Amino acid sequence: MRFPRAIAPRDQAASAFSAVLMRLCDATGALAAALVDSEGETVDYAGTLDPYDIKVGAAEWSLVLRIATEVKASHWQGTSQIIVRAEARSFAVVRLTEGYAIVLQLMPRCFRVSQRALAEARREIAEEARLDPSVATAERPEPWVRIDVQTRPGSRAPIALWWAGQWHPLEILGRYARAQLARGELGYRARLPRGAEVTLVREPFGLWYADQLPDCRSRPSRPR
Repeated sequence: MRFPRAIAPRDQAASAFSAVLMRLCDATGALAAALVDSEGETVDYAGTLDPYDIKVGAAEWSLVLRIATEVKASHWQGTSQIIVRAEARSFAVVRLTEGYAIVLQLMPRCFRVSQRALAEARREIAEEARLDPSVATAERPEPWVRIDVQTRPGSRAPIALWWAGQWHPLEILGRYARAQLARGELGYRARLPRGAEVTLVREPFGLWYADQLPDCRSRPSRPR
């Protein structure tokens, strides 16, 4: 069972970006997430840390990414993501387009961030800010979407998924081999009632993602 985390008091009004960033924190276990512009200023943020700490960390790590990728002689040119694993707190900075970046403050010694959760967050931010999505989705072009899944009692095998306001039964076509997935993941290929096929992946936090769903640019409401 996942329990809600305490959210630190905000020092600015929340925008649509804060909801995207909070979902990203929930999906990755991050302590905080910030959207930073090309000047290193925090556009919006979410998380359990003090807003000042979030903004200072976001400014510093966005500067690190910019310096590393803009030096002509650097082997880091073209880098779109940096993860730093540390004893007290880890960090991830992810490049978007037009100088924007997402900065995550992670748990100590963390060295892994859900690329599916990042793909969804980058896409949603690009759509909300009307940015060119070409950079935002360059690393993982599949349109991964976080969804709710019903599983067979006593098993993790999916039997239905929630999409477009209703549950859709699934026909399991096969299961992905462990070598095709990251550690702790489960993957299935399934067919929807009208014949469309979809890939479903359960990540270590127990969250499910799907690709190739119809109208995946709109976020379905969660079932109650």
